[in-house]
Amino acid sequence: MPPPSMFFGVTAKQLLVLVTVGCVAAYLFNDHAEHTPENRIPEAFIRSQEQVGEQVGAVLGVTLIRQVEAYPAYNASGYTRSMYAVEGERGKLLVTLKQDGQGIVVTEIRSP
Repeated sequence: MPPPSMFFGVTAKQLLVLVTVGCVAAYLFNDHAEHTPENRIPEAFIRSQEQVGEQVGAVLGVTLIRQVEAYPAYNASGYTRSMYAVEGERGKLLVTLKQDGQGIVVTEIRSP
């Protein structure tokens, strides 16, 4: 019979080290970018859109899918076009936003 400090052939100390290393690795590999204030502004804007609420109900989650920066002319300031997957209580949508110095505008809302 194995000693009481053995679990599946591994000592309690080895198991504790493995669990600790696993938790640290999960924390380090977790995407922390989605929690920045810059990402919360478009999310709040999407949640405030009446068309989104009408189609999916209460918004449960907003995930950035793609983001592109565009500069249409050498002497003009650029803009950012972002596509978000929106999950609501009644369905899902893809919402495309355009952000520039003037603010944020919804350019497209469609089903995935």
